[in-house]
Formats: sequence, C-alpha cells, structure tokens
Amino acid sequence: MNGMTGPIVPHEQTRHSEVLADLIARHTSGPGLTSTIVPGLHLFRADAPSSPTHMLYRPSICLIAQGAKVTQQGETTLRYGPAEMLLVSVSLPLTVQILDASPDRPHLALHVDLDPALIATLALEFPDETERAAPPGSLAVTTLDPMVLDAATRLTRLLDTPQHVPALAPGVVRELTYLLLAGPEGARLRALVRTAGQTARIVAAIERLVHDYDRPVAMTTLAASVNMSVSGFHHHFKAVTAMSPLQYQKRLRLQEARRLLLGGASDVTGVSSRVGYDSPSQFSREYRRLFGVSPRQDRGGQRAKGSDSHDFGSREVRLTRMNDISDHVGGRPVGLALGLEGLG
Repeated sequence: MNGMTGPIVPHEQTRHSEVLADLIARHTSGPGLTSTIVPGLHLFRADAPSSPTHMLYRPSICLIAQGAKVTQQGETTLRYGPAEMLLVSVSLPLTVQILDASPDRPHLALHVDLDPALIATLALEFPDETERAAPPGSLAVTTLDPMVLDAATRLTRLLDTPQHVPALAPGVVRELTYLLLAGPEGARLRALVRTAGQTARIVAAIERLVHDYDRPVAMTTLAASVNMSVSGFHHHFKAVTAMSPLQYQKRLRLQEARRLLLGGASDVTGVSSRVGYDSPSQFSREYRRLFGVSPRQDRGGQRAKGSDSHDFGSREVRLTRMNDISDHVGGRPVGLALGLEGLG
C-alpha cells in the first residue's frame, strides 16, 4: 500500500490548527483532561508550563493544536508542537512536560486512542505492498500529515453536533486509522497486529504487566506465556519499551503509588504493600530515585500544589482493572484495558 501523505502547505496547516484549537478550547472547561462523547477522543488543556510529570500512556496519537511539549522515554527526548504528531504504539510509562502555555494562550491538545482490532482489520484489507520493516521502539514524533489533521479536526467537530456522533464517528476513526497505516509509521502499527511477529507477543506481555502490576510475576512465566525464551523476551521487550520487564513493572507500581499518595493516602507502608512491594524501605528508596522526593513528603497530598497532580489538573494517572473490556490483537484478546486519567 502506498502512503497518501502530501506536502504540508504552511497557511493551510496554520488554519487547520487554529480551527482545532478553537474546538478544543470550547469543549474544555478548565485545565486537565476532558473525556468526550466521541469514543476514544480525549481533549487536554493546560494554562501554565509544567514540571516533568510521570504518566502512563496507552496506545494513541497526540496532536497539539497550540503550545509545545517534551516527552521522554529512557534516553530518548522528543519535542513537538502543532506541526508534528506523537504516536505511542504500546502502553508506556513516559515523562512529559508542557513547555508553552498561559491563561491567555493555553496549551491545547487531543489524544485519539488506537484500536488494535481496527488496525488489524484495515491491515488485512489494505496490505502493505512495500513490506516495510517496522522501525525500532514504540514512540515516535513525525511531521503531521494534513489529511490526519483534517480527520482529527472533523472528529473533534462532531462534539458540536452530538446527535451525529453514533453515525459519523466510527467512519472518521476508520479513516484516521487508515491514514496512519498509510503513513510513515504504518509499519510500526502493522507490527503490533502481526500475530506471528515478536512485537505482538511483547504487547501481550505488556498488557499482562499493566493488569497485574501489583502482583508478583515471574519473568520466566511471562516469557513462556508468550512463547518466547527468557533471553529473547528480555531483548525484544527492551527494544519495544526501552526498559526491561522488571523496570517497566517497577515504573507502573511507583506511578500508581504516587497517585495514591498525592490523592490523600497517608499510610506509606500500606501504599507500598498495595502496589506490590514487600519491603517498605526498598519502596522508599526507589520512589525517591524516580521522583526526587520521599513518599513521606508526598503522603496525604502534602505536595499536591505544584506537584504532578496540580500541573495536570485534578485528573491523574490511575491503573484500573476493567473486567468488561479487552483489547484484541489479530482478533484475539491480549489483556484487559488500561484506565488512564491525565494525559498531557
């Protein structure tokens, strides 16, 4: 399948971004994440720059209509604004920072969740004739295709006519997903749903770690569950996420612990146990290493002002088990969905 991307005309790009910014501003009531009646569409607003904030992103694309942001994964730092698009192809713990925002000119962005089942369907319907190899990693910033921007704008504009959402939104989401598959990151998305490929196996392991983040998971068992050797599993997991499986699980646990503490929990030992730590002292050491403060400094929401929670409004990262929802890769379940509140 040949890509359908075209040259970006600067004045058209600016005009579309301005239209999208106006839509997001009208449909957000204040700073933070706003869920919408359009399935998979989330709007975000920030009225001030933020400090680096740890968040868990699920597979999605992010478009910034106004402002700028930095996203970091391991040693990789990506900056993007209205002319670019962020693609997150698997659930990833990331560090994000809003760079450009003020009450008069807020940071305005949207996220659209990626549906693996829809990606798989379109990948079969429209095979890639060039058989492009998937690039390494699961995080990318690319030049924003004007057709993708147009589709995202039309999806957001449906918020003005909610009665049309059930009939029109699925078609726009299908169009948007097709454009992503046809674009420069199409090979990365196809790798996710190629059931015989290594990436799809790692996605299944990631979903299990997300679902069972607070439970002991032996890496030998996890590797065997996706039919991989332990050494091969570690190699491919790090290639996809830029961290080892144990580092990934640790990041999930610590981010959930911080959410609990900033949300009002005061029992540090109880929180450490709740997120899966057997040793409170180990928990405290690793918490300070990641966040730069001790859990006791965060407990009971003592640092809520100026903290991650404040920077991104009242909505925060939350890991939930949603027993009635499952994602699919190639038509088969890969794990329970991740509830996430607080996108940047």
